[in-house]
Amino acid sequence: MDKIKKYDSGLTLIVNEGGAKSCFANIMAGVGSSSETKEIYGISHYIEHMNFKGTKRFSAFDISSEMEKLGTTFNAYTSTEVTDFYVHSLEENLERSFDILTDLVFNSVYSDDEAAKEKGVIIEEINMSNDSPDEVCAGLLDEAFFGNEGYGHAILGTAENVSKFTKSDVISYKQKHYTPDNIVVCFSGNVSLERAEYLTEKYLIPQLSDGKKEEDKNFNVKNLTRSLKKTKKIEQVHICLGFNSAKYADDRRVYSEIASGILGGGMSSRLFQKVREELGLAYSVYSYTYRYKKAGMAVIYAGVNKDKYESAYEAILNVLKEASENGISDEEFERVKTGLIASTVFGEEQVSRKNDLFPKHYLLTNELYDFDKRLATIKAAAKSDVEEAMRLYSREGMSAAVVGANVKKLIL
Repeated sequence: MDKIKKYDSGLTLIVNEGGAKSCFANIMAGVGSSSETKEIYGISHYIEHMNFKGTKRFSAFDISSEMEKLGTTFNAYTSTEVTDFYVHSLEENLERSFDILTDLVFNSVYSDDEAAKEKGVIIEEINMSNDSPDEVCAGLLDEAFFGNEGYGHAILGTAENVSKFTKSDVISYKQKHYTPDNIVVCFSGNVSLERAEYLTEKYLIPQLSDGKKEEDKNFNVKNLTRSLKKTKKIEQVHICLGFNSAKYADDRRVYSEIASGILGGGMSSRLFQKVREELGLAYSVYSYTYRYKKAGMAVIYAGVNKDKYESAYEAILNVLKEASENGISDEEFERVKTGLIASTVFGEEQVSRKNDLFPKHYLLTNELYDFDKRLATIKAAAKSDVEEAMRLYSREGMSAAVVGANVKKLIL
């Protein structure tokens, strides 16, 4: 059973008891790349890395060594809107694992030597991303659709920014965003509410400041209509198309998810069957949706033959036009809807997924995630609802990105 406790400081504790013999614990902060200003693009991700590089109690090696002795897996990630630090441990080793986790999140020393090394690691990560044309294309679409701020810039930041980050930059940013009212701690699996409270109050709460989170940066969510290109000497051409979609807390996002599944959710989808199987214009073509707190975007991606990318682009637009103008069949509606129901049920059975989903959902909505509500919303979706969402895949409201050798901007 899912339980929630709100502390006077603003800290939120969520416990999902049962479902596993092992234990999961997350410390998630409501801060990511969308919280950054241009001068510090990439700092959320930089802090995530640096938090593993030593505290007053543990060196970077000691952190890894201690966790390995405990049989505990641990990691972190930075996204557009949240940063998450987590452990997966044996029940008998949860306390020690959580002690180390809270220490590295809140007591890292950010030494100059470790910073110099980790900056090099992150810059190589940026270089790797820049060498991946599908990642470059997705990032270019974000910029085309949202502009170069908020949701529109890369989580990794720029090499120039990363090389300049200082300890004072890190401390200042954490003071603004790693505040009790902007943090959710979540325990799942073989842990009771009483034990979760004990661990939170012994190890986490003493580390927290008395501050309140800085108000979200007031960036304007821009749904731009732009076409951008990037020239890279590669064999394929990569295309990304972006369309307005429902934001995270909007129940209509279910309709967008079903529409996306019909268009490009698998080998039986319309795009796969037309663009790859019938016309042979693409090796890979699929669709997905982004759901943020303030906006949403539906995306079509295709990796296509470099000599036929304009034909592939027109074929994709024709598929979208056909679906928008003539609607969808009962069969494909029921097929994709059933698949979404199944993935939701399967997700409820995955303790690790819930331990990630619950704190994120709370940070974005201020509500506890409700699987039953999610299932009911999917089951209540009508074909007409999905057809309305399908009409958002319109050329008039589209942004586009293309990456390849000798490419031209796609005509909107």
